[in-house]
Amino acid sequence: MRWLVIATLMFTGCSKADDGPSCDQVVDSMMAVTKQAMTGHGDMEVQNKKAMVDQCVARKMSADQRRCLVAAKDLAAIAACTPKK
Repeated sequence: MRWLVIATLMFTGCSKADDGPSCDQVVDSMMAVTKQAMTGHGDMEVQNKKAMVDQCVARKMSADQRRCLVAAKDLAAIAACTPKK
């Protein structure tokens, strides 16, 4: 019985918290929404995705904000993810 308690504590205590989507996922999602909103630009590709991902990382967005951005289906929803100052 004692081993069961120890094993349970080890596995539940060591589980990784949900950090939300990565900045790479955020940029991919935002670019997909932007492409849909800006008709006529469907063939354009991101020229500097790395810079966009780096900017996302530098902003230290919360996991909730990154989740919001990935879930956004239009530009208004993306704008709504921006924290109010």
